[in-house]
Amino acid sequence: MTAQDTEQFREFLRQLQREEHRPTALNEIKNLFTYKPAGEAITTIRDVGISKIVQCLNVPEKSHVDLTCEVLKICFDKFEPGEVIKNYTGHIMYLLRHEKSCVREMATDEVFKAVALDQNLLPIPLFIDVYVAVAQLVTDTDVGVANKAILITSNLPSEAYPKVLEEMKIALEYNASSKCNAYEVIVNISSKSYELCKLCNSHGYIDHMISELQSDDVSFHLNVLELLTRLAANPHGIGLMKWQGALTKITKLIVELEHNRLRKLLYPGYMKFVEPIAHRYPKEMLDKYPAWVDFIFEGFEDGKTRLPGTLDTLGLIGTTIEGKHYLASIIAEGHLGDPLSYTAHFIRMRNRHLIVGTTICAVNFFASLISVDKDPNARRSGPVDPRVTNKTKEWFMSLSSTPPSIETLFGICKDNYPEWRLAGLALLDAVCQHQWGEELVARTAGFVEYLLDRSTDSTKELKEAKYGIIKRLANSAAFDASIISRLNKHVEQGPFYSESALDVATEGD
Repeated sequence: MTAQDTEQFREFLRQLQREEHRPTALNEIKNLFTYKPAGEAITTIRDVGISKIVQCLNVPEKSHVDLTCEVLKICFDKFEPGEVIKNYTGHIMYLLRHEKSCVREMATDEVFKAVALDQNLLPIPLFIDVYVAVAQLVTDTDVGVANKAILITSNLPSEAYPKVLEEMKIALEYNASSKCNAYEVIVNISSKSYELCKLCNSHGYIDHMISELQSDDVSFHLNVLELLTRLAANPHGIGLMKWQGALTKITKLIVELEHNRLRKLLYPGYMKFVEPIAHRYPKEMLDKYPAWVDFIFEGFEDGKTRLPGTLDTLGLIGTTIEGKHYLASIIAEGHLGDPLSYTAHFIRMRNRHLIVGTTICAVNFFASLISVDKDPNARRSGPVDPRVTNKTKEWFMSLSSTPPSIETLFGICKDNYPEWRLAGLALLDAVCQHQWGEELVARTAGFVEYLLDRSTDSTKELKEAKYGIIKRLANSAAFDASIISRLNKHVEQGPFYSESALDVATEGD
């Protein structure tokens, strides 16, 4: 910028002192800097300063405050990320604590730009107060400011957290929303390392979260439970929760849930908490906390209301080989009843009123138990463990005796309801992951013809599901050469091949 431009800037700043000239002067500054190259603008801004612009934020007129924020943002945008905070630390601290939310938002945006570019752009010894001020904004009444504060505070350098976590405790004295914001930061930080997880615990945050599960505020209770579920989803979190007794405390609450007047409302949240942990550590966790097993299986006693959640949870546990072995053992014990027979009953009924609910969950439950492809730790080549092969076949055969299970499955796959058919194809895909399943399909009259018939597929999902099964069967030894040839031709044509489209193209030639 020229000396003349710099002098203009000084003159506009002088005019800001008079209220009647303020809007005009702010607009003049905006026009002066908007299209100036960053290098030229920065030189003048540094030489003259921004103090007089910042002072314009201390007026009652909202329009003046908004215009001032607009001018400051134009000035700030000329700088590289972090440079505004380095050059105007005092001003940024003032802006972060300003009474107007639009001002706080502008300041948090500057901190976010720096942290997003490089966590170490603002060295901790010099800028720890900035980080603390941002962390305390998780209590902000403006959702946008609070969310940005959560994002920033969740991604600071590790050495910032001893001080930041201590000062962020102020959030625990505020309302439920502020507490949940602070807890979200804790969950995010804890996922980074076991050391940071221990640091969060040493400041009492995790114990505080557990204590909140005594709340009668259902929404708050469930939000905290969801955050604890996320905490338990990472190895650092689950390790610490086991070590410091959090799982035992939550198990006690699960047992007491039976006598809780809010049981029906809280049940889904506790099931979601148990589900992923039991999925990853089925034998370890369910042996250690047998109350979890009773809690899960209670869904079979409750009927339609809780059964879908129970089936989803057991299905998730049964996706892994370890989970299959565990479920096989507790089903064999018999004291929890026979969940397979109970579930098969719902499938055989094929009640139209339950088609998008319990029956779909029931079919998906069988698919999860029988599938061996969903276990990330399972071998991708070589034969399946004979114990798993035998057990999955036994489970499938329990689906129906008259008609046979494969005929029942064929009927589901041909049903008029797309949702029902899609669930049936998922179960068929699981069955075809086993040699015994391929042989059942090969021996069932009309099954292969149905799979190859593209006219029955009304949706993209159905086409893709069928195609995946055909692709799997194309490598099977259960079919003769002519069938294999037809299956391979279908695979080559792809899932969305259409004879009618080919005919139209031919006529066009």
